[in-house]
Order: sequence, then C-alpha cells, then structure tokens
Amino acid sequence: MSTKRTSLFIALALSLVLTLSYGCTAPSGREAQLKNTTLQIKQAVQSEMNSLDLDISAAASQLSTTGLSGTEARQILNRLVGKYPFIIDCAIGDDAGNMVTVAPEAYSSYEGSYIGTQNVTQPILDNMFTAVEGMDAVALIWPIFSDKGDFMGTLSALFKPEALLAPIVEPIIKDTGIAVDVMQLDGLNLYDSQGTDTGLNLFTDPAFQPYTDLIALGNRMVAEESGSGSYTIISHSTGKTIKKDAFWASVSLHGTAWRVMSALVIE
Repeated sequence: MSTKRTSLFIALALSLVLTLSYGCTAPSGREAQLKNTTLQIKQAVQSEMNSLDLDISAAASQLSTTGLSGTEARQILNRLVGKYPFIIDCAIGDDAGNMVTVAPEAYSSYEGSYIGTQNVTQPILDNMFTAVEGMDAVALIWPIFSDKGDFMGTLSALFKPEALLAPIVEPIIKDTGIAVDVMQLDGLNLYDSQGTDTGLNLFTDPAFQPYTDLIALGNRMVAEESGSGSYTIISHSTGKTIKKDAFWASVSLHGTAWRVMSALVIE
C-alpha cells in the first residue's frame, strides 16, 4: 500500500511539474516566435534595400560619365528596372529639376516633367509622397556628380513599399497566424499583410482612435527601434475584440526608418 501511495504521489508531482512548465514556456514560445519572425523579415528587407541602394549608387556613378540622357543612360535605367520588379520607374533629373530620362518606356511620357529643384548632395530615402506619375510611393534618390565634383542631377527609383515587402513577408508568415505591419515614423502604415490597413495612419485615422493601447504601442514603436508589447483591437474578420502580442524591429536607409511589427493573437 505504501509503495502504491508513493507511486501515486510521484505521478501527481510529475503532472504538476509538467503543467507548470507548460504554463511558463507557452508565452515565451510565442514571444520567441514573434521575435524570430520579425528579425527574419527585418534582415531580408534590409538586405533588399541595401542591394537596391548599392545598385543605384553604382548607376549614378556611371551616369556621371555617360550623361543624363541618350541610349547608354536609358540602358542603365532599364537594367535597374529589370533587376527589381517592385520598381515603378527610374528617373534621371537634371540640376533644374526636370525629368530628362525615365524608364521603363511606359513612363517615358513623363520626361520633361518638373519635379522641383533637387540639389541633393547626399542620398535620401523619401517618406511616402504623391509622385508626378500619379501614385503614392517612396523614392530612393542618389545625386549625380561630374568628374570634377559638380552637381549634375539626380537618379531616383520610385516604388511602393508594399510591392517590395509582400514577396518577402508572405512566405515567412504563411500558416503561422502572424500578421505583419510596416510603419513610417509618422504613423503611416506602408504595408499590412492582412490587406486592410495599408495607407492608413495609426495616429490620425479615425478608425484607430478608439484603440488607445494600440496608439500607445505605436508611440513606443516610434521612440524605440525594437521592443515588444500587446494591444486590443476588433478583428476585421469576426467583429470580436481580440488581444495581440507584438514584437517590432527597425529597417533604415539614409536616416529614414521603417518599423516592422509582427503580431499574434493571444489564445
């Protein structure tokens, strides 16, 4: 009888240990999943942005020799557009702010358009703006200098962030239940993997104003390059209130930063 009682006690003790262990490791497992997913996306996005930046820099250097227009200049632009499918167009602007060469050919009609005097002496990544081509997009811009160091003009690559981000993010989060948002530091949502909030501003759009903990998390994201937190929101699909854990990290180029946030519903 004593042996049976001892065996039962050991079994109960082991059961309690396993229960407590599961309760302690489950949240950390979810947090680790969010962190690892976010960092994987961050690395892939940063790598693609760095690659584009390197190629734009090299092309700007070539244009200082070929000139801003002509067959060689157009070939340089077409190579960039061919390598990066997310690019809408590549444009060369002169020192007076006029677009002198644009590729691909579908956008060549914009040659001659005035885009404003851009005495850009350092490369920049713009925040979202409305381009002369008629869409909201961002532009990576590099200055073009002559061999003597004189400013000649600019080379820019225009693209929608979601076109860059979606092919990277979607395979990583497939079948995970994780949702991803990428935000400018002014609160503008550049990409929402669920396809509902892209183009909305977390801090100013009326749809977000009832969610004070989400806005508070957004303010933390602006202030901190990486971190974690949680927020409550109404599900677009079910209409029910849900709570999500989140982790975010930052990608940046030439002083412009995007926050990449992964979120998962708390069961």
